[in-house]
Amino acid sequence: MKVAVIGAGATGVTAVKACLEEGLDVVCFERAANCGGLWWYRDEDEDPDTGTVMRFTVANTSKEMCVYSDFPPDKDWPVFLRHEKMLRYIRDYADHFRVTPRIRFRHMVVDLSKDLTLKVRDLEKGKEFEETFDKVMVCTGHHGIPFVPFVSGRDKYKGRVMHSRDYKYTDESLRGKRVVIVGFGNSAVDIAVDMSDMTEQVFLSIRRANWIMPRHVGGVPIDVKLTKQLFCFFYDYVPVTLSSWFLQWVADSVCNRKLFGLEPQHQLLAQNTIINSTLPEKVLNGAVKFRGEIEAFTEQGVIMDGIEEQADLVVFATGYKHDVPFAGNVLRREGEFPLLYRRVFPPEHPEVAFIGFVDVNGSIVQVAEMQSRYAVQVFTGKLTLPSSNAMLADLIMEREETRRCFVPSKRHTLMVDYLAYTGDLASIIGVRPNFVRMLLTDPRLFFAAVRAPTLNYKYRLKGPHSWPGARDAILGYESRMRAPLKPPGRLDRSERRRSEITLVTVVLLIVVLCVAVLLTSEFPLFSAAIWCAGALVL
Repeated sequence: MKVAVIGAGATGVTAVKACLEEGLDVVCFERAANCGGLWWYRDEDEDPDTGTVMRFTVANTSKEMCVYSDFPPDKDWPVFLRHEKMLRYIRDYADHFRVTPRIRFRHMVVDLSKDLTLKVRDLEKGKEFEETFDKVMVCTGHHGIPFVPFVSGRDKYKGRVMHSRDYKYTDESLRGKRVVIVGFGNSAVDIAVDMSDMTEQVFLSIRRANWIMPRHVGGVPIDVKLTKQLFCFFYDYVPVTLSSWFLQWVADSVCNRKLFGLEPQHQLLAQNTIINSTLPEKVLNGAVKFRGEIEAFTEQGVIMDGIEEQADLVVFATGYKHDVPFAGNVLRREGEFPLLYRRVFPPEHPEVAFIGFVDVNGSIVQVAEMQSRYAVQVFTGKLTLPSSNAMLADLIMEREETRRCFVPSKRHTLMVDYLAYTGDLASIIGVRPNFVRMLLTDPRLFFAAVRAPTLNYKYRLKGPHSWPGARDAILGYESRMRAPLKPPGRLDRSERRRSEITLVTVVLLIVVLCVAVLLTSEFPLFSAAIWCAGALVL
């Protein structure tokens, strides 16, 4: 079976690897000169239609939560990886699993026909050719085409306008300038914080308030703290309002919504959360100021909240269009909602899989790897898809669920609960671990796993393409997280105490959480207090 993978970023390399695991004849087309996708930072883009991370970008997810399931990070690497380390990790993964030889660099796919014929442009030779495949995996993501909303008066504005994709770093040209950043997502906030040390004033123009979470709580990464496996056992039984209340309590401890005038009209889990520990300090010292939605341009600036603010530069951090120009023949939509069964397969073209075409409050690496494993199992006939009509019917329910759970915006048509989503795919593939059986057969692994966050390694303990090192990866996760924080070989007392957690402690905590679930409907505040206490214990 001949398979084409389009794109060699973090999603594309794991798609190629999944194909190689099944012995498929796979080739990957990548328009850049090396793999890494957005994580390959360059001061100047060789291709104006591609973007990269910024010079100061650090992953929002901690190192153990943004890695592939059979390739743990180096224990000496920092807890949060800068873009250089993330790029090195992706390339090391590609080399280790012999993915790199399968990639044709500087080859851009310009069209994907319904019969799976790719029109490919060789960017070095300037020539085009066609090649037909049995299956195709589209791994180019949804950060390709910048979206800039219409704002009246832009034609008369005398300052500079740019999209966040084109912003790399702050230089001397911005010293003493006044900047307006339109948007309130992670990119907007990161740029505001980066600029604020050099500019005279940065304004964040906000249309919809959002929640701000810290990177860590007491040195423990926020994603580790809030995705403990033990709590995940109970998520299906706890109302979303209760879990959101707890997360909102954490967010308020960092950036009090009422004090800062940011009161989201949605629950925290309904939108892609901002991860930034520095913004509140920048607001408190006046370097960054919050403003309302941009209303219009003037010659010298913009109007926000009915007041004109002078601005030398306006940056639109307003996201991207969810277009895949070369795949228009196989990808259909209803409005902004892409018609992809389980967020992967077009019902009318199940021989094509879209990998990483989702938005998550977590690691896209984990999601893309699971999607790739799922897609390849379908390609090889080990899993069977429903009929086209059945898939379309399922999509109607999924669309309604998306509208119910997430804010009504174009971006959030791609949003999924990544823990539940990857867990569901893992169950379908047959790689989701049975924790009851684990308790009976390997109690040491069980206690380590339930105290840990929802580590990706657990999906290599059993089933297709299991990995013998998965058990050790779970047992060693905490030491890898703590290793870069203190001198080599040093073990403090608190770490010894944590390593000696007993069966009684875990059992008591499970009982307490069960009680919290049972009391949720009658005593929601008391139940929430129990959950908060449980989180602090872990």
